[in-house]
Amino acid sequence: MPANALKYSDNNTLPLEALEFLRCLEICSFTDYLPQLKDPLKLSEKLSKKFNLQERRALMHYLEILPKVREKFCLPVSVDFICDRLSYEQATARDISEYKARLWPRGAKIADLCCGMGGDSFWLPADIVASGVDIAPEKILMFNENMERLGLPHKAVLQNALEVRGGDFFCIDPVRRKELEPSFESILELSKNFCGGMAKLPPAFLESEIPKESDVLYLGNANDCRECLMLSGVFGNGAIRAAAICKNEIFEWQCEKKELQNISLEVKKPGSFILEPYPVLVRSHLFLSEAKKLGFWQIDSTLAYVSCENLPPKHSGFNAYKVVEQSSLSTSCVKAMLKKHDAGKITIKKRGVEVVPEAEIRRLAPKGTKEYILFYTRVLGQKQAILAIFTPP
Repeated sequence: MPANALKYSDNNTLPLEALEFLRCLEICSFTDYLPQLKDPLKLSEKLSKKFNLQERRALMHYLEILPKVREKFCLPVSVDFICDRLSYEQATARDISEYKARLWPRGAKIADLCCGMGGDSFWLPADIVASGVDIAPEKILMFNENMERLGLPHKAVLQNALEVRGGDFFCIDPVRRKELEPSFESILELSKNFCGGMAKLPPAFLESEIPKESDVLYLGNANDCRECLMLSGVFGNGAIRAAAICKNEIFEWQCEKKELQNISLEVKKPGSFILEPYPVLVRSHLFLSEAKKLGFWQIDSTLAYVSCENLPPKHSGFNAYKVVEQSSLSTSCVKAMLKKHDAGKITIKKRGVEVVPEAEIRRLAPKGTKEYILFYTRVLGQKQAILAIFTPP
């Protein structure tokens, strides 16, 4: 193999030489090649006239992820980030990054630890400066190149995050595979060297592991919980927080940890409406405090579905469904209920019941003309089917 050949270790990452190659290509080249991805063999043949085998592999890898990169970061036509598949997948999306950027105090100096391709520093206000740190040369190249393309002053250096001595503020995005890397214990120790910081954790991370004085912030939208942040130092007030970043509005909730632990809801049969909390409210358990304020009750003590008789005008964080009828989960009963209400197109929502929605819909084969939501869940410990209609906000 020639000395300058590009070496590949897997299908998710690109070596430094490949990134250098991509960095030197004109953006218009990518745009010209993208429509031809529908026929990879033909595209590869075309590229072979201009690039060697390893360069073609790098280019094909990048072209396959480029549309998703543009969508995730909402990039202008004149800018394309340099990254590989793994870096793109691990980076913070633009909407989440912009929300987090507003949490920093004005004029802050931030150590962006385990900075990756730069997702947490792309959208910082102009008066905030970030210094990136990573142990991978490939990430340093991505970070610095992407900042240059955005016209930003942030720079990254090759260094172990745990060796950073400290400063004003930090953010850290550890590798989240089987275990955190650096470890959570190392992150806690590191945080003592800063006035405050944000540590990105898996959404299912155990809250009991997080210091009581730190805030825990769950971030997502109306359909998904995408991040969990531990806010330490000056950012911590011992609260559980959640934010749903939707297209035209941001919804925020919070409750002190001690208060949330002591909240319980009445548990009884469904009323006229079933309400499904946003995923960030479920993950954070803040659906309990919000449901309490709105007078909702749970339909089962182990599930996050709540209910009410009269729907309040404002119920932010909850999707509401008007109950049409309920039945047992026996196939004959469910089919009879669907036929009775002329159900044709149904969407199955499940909680507390093991079922594959797509397969179940094929099995039920409704033949009516109306559209419904079919809940497969538990009510007071018993499996139940609930036919409902979505009620817009």
